[in-house]
Amino acid sequence: MHIRPVEKNAISKYNENMPSTFLFYDLETFGLDTKADRIAQAACIRTDMNLKVIKDPLVMLCRIAPDYLPSPSSCLVTGITPQQTLKEGIGEYDFITKLNREFSVPGTIVTGFNNIAFDDEFIRNTLYRNLMDPYEREWQNGCSRWDILDLVRAVHDFRPDGMKFLHKNEKGRTSFKLVHLTEDNNIPQEGAHDALVDVFATINVAKLIKTVQPQLFSFYFNNRTKSRVNALLDTMHSTPVMYTCQAFSSERGFSRPVCPLTFEARRSSTVICFDLTENAEALLEGDDILRTKGLVYISTNRCPYIAPIGILTGVKEVQERLMIDLELMHRNVKFIRQNKAEILRRFVSAPQRSESDNSSLDPDLRIYSDSFYSENDRINMKMVNAYPPEKKLKTVWHFDSDKISKLLFRQVARNWPEVLSENEKILWKNYCATRLLQPFNRNPDYNSYMNEITEKLNSIGTSAKDKLTLVALREYGQNLYSSLMG
Repeated sequence: MHIRPVEKNAISKYNENMPSTFLFYDLETFGLDTKADRIAQAACIRTDMNLKVIKDPLVMLCRIAPDYLPSPSSCLVTGITPQQTLKEGIGEYDFITKLNREFSVPGTIVTGFNNIAFDDEFIRNTLYRNLMDPYEREWQNGCSRWDILDLVRAVHDFRPDGMKFLHKNEKGRTSFKLVHLTEDNNIPQEGAHDALVDVFATINVAKLIKTVQPQLFSFYFNNRTKSRVNALLDTMHSTPVMYTCQAFSSERGFSRPVCPLTFEARRSSTVICFDLTENAEALLEGDDILRTKGLVYISTNRCPYIAPIGILTGVKEVQERLMIDLELMHRNVKFIRQNKAEILRRFVSAPQRSESDNSSLDPDLRIYSDSFYSENDRINMKMVNAYPPEKKLKTVWHFDSDKISKLLFRQVARNWPEVLSENEKILWKNYCATRLLQPFNRNPDYNSYMNEITEKLNSIGTSAKDKLTLVALREYGQNLYSSLMG
């Protein structure tokens, strides 16, 4: 058996006395679907706990593979073309390996701007496609993750002094786009939607908050972990808390009082709460409590911003800003506590939601349906990734999961097509041709891809710079079609 030697700079065993560091990162992607789209660029910068940069930035392009067409609209936002990644980028396997190595340095707190909902999901799916554990880097070796976006929302709702929020979105609500926050607060950000520029902007936004609202910054940081969130969500005593999230977006803000009820039956990391701005009597009405208006599901492993209810009831300015009906809130809490036994009984007896049948989904899309492999498969996948590319498909593997063999073939074909046999090259070409005409999810097929490019090229509102990008995209699509269909 051939095993790659351990690299000299391999990560050592975690030492609790090692200092923690932030690793701020950002991705530019070829689309918005975290499962079906691909990463185009990544940038990351390591700082100490005072947000001082301590290491040179890492910036990488990820080489696009022929089994996928990018979204032209996304390319116009980032300015990154497939040709650029083919010329300057590295294969997806090497790309995610290098990035994951940075994420996994002991004591690393991976942080970004909306990274938990977006960037982290791309990372998980890319690790998964390349037969690597999608989750280890989030908790092993004293590592964890955080997100600056909900911190900014909390500042807006609870402690806005020292920070400006001038831009509005199309609905007339406060805009939390990074480019708007930096402009409003005189933070340099030239070249938005370049990953490295966005990383520096995120660090500077975090610095501003740490300076003008240090207590709020520290509170959220110290309560970002699953265990600390669970401690705040007291389901036993139904203790109300303030919850800040995108789903509560309104003219008033992004925070509402919620009351923890119980843990979700099938997901131990999800707490079911009730929105105390609704009528709690609805919890005892209807045939299915899970359909009750006002139920809120909080994922404790996704760094939610949870604050004690005192932040609302103890500060008059916050009450006035968020316009919360305190009388309704107290009445709802009293009702829930008085009827807690019956409410919990209704959750236990509620019709169980059947999990969606993902058996027919392509292996590339099945990360959450069956990504917890047997110990045998976990060992074998580590061995696969230790083998040189030319031996990965020539070795007989005994996997328990039927999807791993397909994922392995695609990993080799995407990253090292030169090692494929003639028959394997034909299989890969056929697969890519299928994806060109029948893509995953919302990915464009060849015709819609070309039609969108033509439409934008013919629009008088398209800038000269964007037209250059569109011409490059058209050329890429035509060349890819000819190579696969010829």
